[in-house]
Parts: sequence; structure tokens; C-alpha cells
Amino acid sequence: MTLTSFEEVLRVGIIQTTIENTSAWTESVQMTRYEEERVIAEIQQHVASLALEKPRPHIILLPELSVPTGFLQRLRRISAQTNAIIIAGMDFHVSERRPTKKVVNRAAVIVPDGWGRRDRSTRTTISYVGKTYPAWREDQFLKELGYEFQKTPEVWIFEAGPFGRFAVAICYDFLDLERVAMYRLRVQNLFVLAYNNDLSSFEHAAEALARMIYCNIVVCNTGHFGGSAVLSPYHKPEKRLLYRHQGNGLSTSQTVCLPIASLIEAQSGGAKGDFKSLPPGAEANVGLIEIETSILL
Repeated sequence: MTLTSFEEVLRVGIIQTTIENTSAWTESVQMTRYEEERVIAEIQQHVASLALEKPRPHIILLPELSVPTGFLQRLRRISAQTNAIIIAGMDFHVSERRPTKKVVNRAAVIVPDGWGRRDRSTRTTISYVGKTYPAWREDQFLKELGYEFQKTPEVWIFEAGPFGRFAVAICYDFLDLERVAMYRLRVQNLFVLAYNNDLSSFEHAAEALARMIYCNIVVCNTGHFGGSAVLSPYHKPEKRLLYRHQGNGLSTSQTVCLPIASLIEAQSGGAKGDFKSLPPGAEANVGLIEIETSILL
């Protein structure tokens, strides 16, 4: 693809739900019925609001562990109706393998068949991105219930046609330096789904990694703690922070426009424009705009 083939912006809808962990996961790794019904109502309210926007978001994000497994099929229908990719942190997936019961923390990437081409789709495909490293509290909680966290040592990069490439990381994996090296100059957007109360550390990391990976960073965190943020490697500090939401216990949604074509030009060694210089030791990805990409199926 040539540089003119890429879209100027990617519209991303960020939804913060307000699941409270001590109510959602009490004596089981499956969400309680009360929290399940409450979070589904939150999701439906925010998705309906985003669907009314003109133009609609291209991609909608939901935080880590925020979607009950039984709501997945409904979420696929919503993806087809809104024609938006939905990247959703799913409730724990349990594998009853013996002798140890294992649990997977994963995100569902739901892609409508007409994404980027139509106003509505007829079907969707789904891929799963798993978490590799559990937070210590997460690991401890699972062990107390007799489960073992099952690592998913995979790194996905999704081709999105005229919207470039994106990757998905779940919470603690965001700080994995090996993963950072693999993403460097290879993606335009890194979507981080989180259930994290260390808000300042994640925002500082997002600003640093936006520069080191040289891409847009979107942290979609739970509204129980608050603290979602969107950063892009712009030169001016006042432009670098595209969105921040602070305040705990707040259920909210927001659409943010992320630069694509101009960022790809800077990644490819072209005019920097409003962006920072390439990170130290990084060679311009001159072949990026020449790679034949296709819309994710």
C-alpha cells in the first residue's frame, strides 16, 4: 500500500465498566449473577450511545475481565449491527483439565465481515488474545480457589488494511519488555485492556512506550478504579495526551481519534511533522507502507 492508501484517523470507542472485584469474584472464578447482570446493562447502555455517533467508532474497547462469557454471542451481534471491531476483556475461561484446574485470562477480538466497507455486517469472526503474565494478586486469588493460571505465550499483530496494524495486550503484559521490542515500529496502535489500580504507573508507562514503540497507546481500564488514557508520540506535550479519564466508580464511554497516515509516514522515515524523532537505535521502517496489507478477516 502507498501512504495515500491509509486513512487519516482511526476512531476508537473506549468503554469503562465498573465491576468491583470483591463482589464479582467471591467464591468462584466466574462472575456472580448480580455483577453479570449489572455489567451487561452498562455495556448495552454505552454501546447504544456509541452507535448513535456520526460517524461511528471503527473499534470499541472493553476492559480486562469485563464481559461475562454468556454475553459473547450478543456482543457478536452488536459488532455486526454497529459494524465495529469489538475488543473485549472476557471473564475467566476455566479448563477442567486434571490433575490441575487451569484458568485463562483472554480478550475476544470480534471482527464484522463488512468492517471498513459497509454500514452493517451479516456475520463476525472471532479471535482470542491470551494473557501471558498474571499480576501477583490475580495469581494468588486463583491459587486460593485451587486453580492455576495458564499462560498464553503468544503475541498477535492484526492487519487492518487502510487503518494500519494494531496489537492487543492484557494489563500486566503491557510491561513485558520482550513484547515491547516485538511491537517496535511494527504497529500503529497498541490497545491495553486493564483491571488495574496503579493508575499513575500505567499512565507513565504508556507515555514512555508510545515513544519507545512509536505508536498510539490506548489504555482501557476499569471504571471501578478509573484511569483510562490515550497517548500518541506527538512532539508537543499538550498534543501527546489525547484522552484521560480520572475518578473511581465512574461508568463512562468516549470516542477518540488516533492518527494513522501521518504516524505511518513518520515511522517510515518521512517527514516527522508533529511527531517526535524515531527512538534511539531504531531504523526507519521504510518498507512499512510498501507491505501489502488486507483487512482482518
